[in-house]
Amino acid sequence: MDTSRFRPTPILRERRRRRCTRFALTDSNGVRIAVIVRDISSRGLSAAASGEPPRLNEVVRATLEDGREVWGLVRWREGNLFGVEFDTRG
Repeated sequence: MDTSRFRPTPILRERRRRRCTRFALTDSNGVRIAVIVRDISSRGLSAAASGEPPRLNEVVRATLEDGREVWGLVRWREGNLFGVEFDTRG
């Protein structure tokens, strides 16, 4: 088989909305964390904390603009930047 003509199927990422907006997360102890959201999708968000960011693997709660609450897990952290994967089950 001639593999020189093979092109892998692209793995499309979910569309993300770039946001630069103030946002409040609540950590697992109920303490609010002021952040600026860098981008957000239905699966998670990337943000910069104004103060101390949440710990790696910490459960956080986000209140969305429409009033819904979404729970998530901090998956990465670099300085004051961090990423949250939302719980998308059920």
